[in-house]
Amino acid sequence: MHYPVRLISSRSRVSLETQLGGAGVDSEGIRILTGKAENLVIRIDKMSAPAANIIKQQLLSLGGDAAVHRDVIAGGPKESTVYIIADRRRLAVLIEKLAGQPFKLGDLGKTIGTLLHRHEHPPALLPLREGTLDLSAGPLIMGVLNVTPDSFSDGGLHLDPAKACDRALEMVDEGAAVIDIGGESSRPGSRELTESEEIGRIAPVLEKLAGMLPVPFSIDTRKAAVARLACEAGAGIVNDISGLRHDPAMMETVAVSGAAAVVMHMQGTPETMQAEPHYHDPVSEIYEWLDARTETLIDGGVRLDKIIVDPGIGFGKRLRDNLDILHAIGDFHSLGFPVIVGYSRKSFIGELTKREPGERLWGGFAALAHCLDGGVQIVRVHDVKETADFIRVWKAVERRGETQ
Repeated sequence: MHYPVRLISSRSRVSLETQLGGAGVDSEGIRILTGKAENLVIRIDKMSAPAANIIKQQLLSLGGDAAVHRDVIAGGPKESTVYIIADRRRLAVLIEKLAGQPFKLGDLGKTIGTLLHRHEHPPALLPLREGTLDLSAGPLIMGVLNVTPDSFSDGGLHLDPAKACDRALEMVDEGAAVIDIGGESSRPGSRELTESEEIGRIAPVLEKLAGMLPVPFSIDTRKAAVARLACEAGAGIVNDISGLRHDPAMMETVAVSGAAAVVMHMQGTPETMQAEPHYHDPVSEIYEWLDARTETLIDGGVRLDKIIVDPGIGFGKRLRDNLDILHAIGDFHSLGFPVIVGYSRKSFIGELTKREPGERLWGGFAALAHCLDGGVQIVRVHDVKETADFIRVWKAVERRGETQ
């Protein structure tokens, strides 16, 4: 038995009330338990009524509490979501008390211990083939360089290798820590390129940039042959929107190259992803998918410390799904990997603001603020200079708060 479990990062009382209500907790219980939300909150899905009762009784004996479905005391429902609400000290004792309990609760205790460690010690360094990215002061900015004629926001602007090179160096001057080079558009409805078409777009840019970039660069591709070419040219990261699933050779290519990998969630493909995306609980479903996919990649030879996860905003997501992801973005740290978010100029901002892609900077800053509050380590953006300014001021305010 495996319990899907994650640490809930949101400090919003309204958000917690909504989640507890959805788990079937009665209204009086919600009122009492949300008053304790300054504690850590851990969500456990698919828990049987007997197991949930054990968790609740153990926590009550420690002076903590657990929010369970209102019918758990009567032995039902068959499975439900449980929210543990307790401080760090009580959680440590709970882990000890769960050892030896039935329903694999001992294993659950170990998982909770792992989540706590990940929460308190997020990845600080990302080793690349040449050098290391320091994530400790984050977030770092990944600047978008599309060498495509049809990208949704900047298609055609950097097809000329000389212009692409100039823009890459300009983004570095503006504050980009990584340059992300892509030759295939992933906008909704876009067609897939052949390998030769994609290579024909990026190869001249890689040749032009050779030895000029003072920062690492990544290759945005679903194709192993393209990734291999870019890695041979010095790429330190492979950014695959398919989560390294589209090309059967991609996993081995990344593992052998020693490059880091961005593993993104996408429902469908760029051609189909916005046809009818559907989720019951988007954050939980995306979290569980990323958990399973990263485990598969590690088993396939990709180094654990070289994986970056991306919930895939705008890729097979509805407006409400994108908003849910941003609201709970800090939850993804429980996976134990650096988190990257690409919200820049996305259509969900346009849906809310009625602005065209080039006019979505200001709306995007609201998304950026949630990424900063959630501890995201890397943001992938088109507008590097403005994003760097926003982050600089945000950091100054945060540091000021720490000295009060």
